[in-house]
Amino acid sequence: MDPERLKQLEQAEEELRRRRERGKLAQRAFRKRHNKTTRDKHDETQRLKEAISKIVRVARHDDRPELVKAIREAAGVTGLDEQTTTELYDEGRTQAERTAEPSQSSSGSRHTLPVVGVSSTELGTKAQGMPLSIGTRMGWVLKTQDPAPLGRGSDVEWTSTRLDYGLWFDTSRFIRADKPPSDIIPYLGKGMHTFAGRLFWACGELMLEQCRRVELYEHTNPRKAREAQEVIWNMVQHSKPLHNVRYIIALAEARREFRDRGYIEGNNPAGEIDSAFILQEQVMNDYKSKGEDTTGWLSPMAVELELRKCLSLESSRRLDRVLQTWDSNQVEGPLLDMIQSLIWKLAASYICFGDGPRWRTDRILALFSGSTHTPGENPLL
Repeated sequence: MDPERLKQLEQAEEELRRRRERGKLAQRAFRKRHNKTTRDKHDETQRLKEAISKIVRVARHDDRPELVKAIREAAGVTGLDEQTTTELYDEGRTQAERTAEPSQSSSGSRHTLPVVGVSSTELGTKAQGMPLSIGTRMGWVLKTQDPAPLGRGSDVEWTSTRLDYGLWFDTSRFIRADKPPSDIIPYLGKGMHTFAGRLFWACGELMLEQCRRVELYEHTNPRKAREAQEVIWNMVQHSKPLHNVRYIIALAEARREFRDRGYIEGNNPAGEIDSAFILQEQVMNDYKSKGEDTTGWLSPMAVELELRKCLSLESSRRLDRVLQTWDSNQVEGPLLDMIQSLIWKLAASYICFGDGPRWRTDRILALFSGSTHTPGENPLL
């Protein structure tokens, strides 16, 4: 045989051998990927079944039809035995009925406290009363009669922390959020050291501090716990979409978590980028439906703008220096005391609009005109 032809045949055979080997390797890799995918899907489905089972156990005292239907549909998707789901619900409802009887007969039960009227002069609204059964920081839930996601209504009931946040069956929900919520972007980085940034975060800390006081003094000092409850209620009573207080608390916690850690755990329902703006839109719609003015309120940045209008250029620079060195202990004396006092005075009087604190324009103007036009007492002048 011609040597050239023989060489061509050998090369062709070698190429065929290589192709067969590559094919075997590709098939082996495909089987590995397929097996891994199958195992992952099985594990994910198993975890989902376990999660739904836990949700059923937690939520079983709640017999709302839409909730039962949603859980059963999720159970059906994952192949969870419907009979098991039904038994858990029946067991939970029976237990809830047994435990509910003594609590209803007890006038001193901590689960049902009376409604006490709260003056709404500072808010410009006429709230009928304040639900007082906050209990612990994560234990205040407002029962809703309509399916609005954030919850509305005036009845207070106790339920599980996870349930009031809502139910998600998408496992991607629990991946932490690395992008900041849109409402706090102006108050991150350098924005944290502006007057508006200091004010914004002071308001959030005040909210969480009041929650801590409610939890701390609930059983040891009811009067202090009640005072903290009133502070929280004054922040949110002006608009129904804000009456799901636990969601408002979740908003504050999520934003502080991102500020401190740079991310928000995925199991926080208020950690989405636009969660605060959605709530703020509902508040605005509520105001418009009542024929109330939505333009007479100032955000932290608008408050800072009004303050600087009252200051000279040199005073404004002095203010910036204090704000930048706030945490370094390099500034002492009346200037720092005045700015801190002003920020905490504002923080103590804000009301929540979902996407952050607000103040009435006329009261801010009156406050600044009084605090910046007294040369003998104002170190900024």
